[in-house]
Amino acid sequence: MNLNKIMNFIAENNIQPDAVFALVEKVRYMDLNNEESIRQVIKEVSKIAGKTLDKAEENKLVRDILANGVNESIFDAIK
Repeated sequence: MNLNKIMNFIAENNIQPDAVFALVEKVRYMDLNNEESIRQVIKEVSKIAGKTLDKAEENKLVRDILANGVNESIFDAIK
């Protein structure tokens, strides 16, 4: 994943880096092949970013992550 894209996302959305690092630590031990785990991460990311996702957007992200893994497109979805 592009570190510059991550840092820009954090800066543009006024996200506290500590919150991101805490989430990364939590995700390290999660099963990201499990739909419920993915939904938890999506909800936490949207909360940290101060963005709301409707159910359709959340479902699309879950499908994309299950099919393709976590990639840079997740930043485009949470804007």
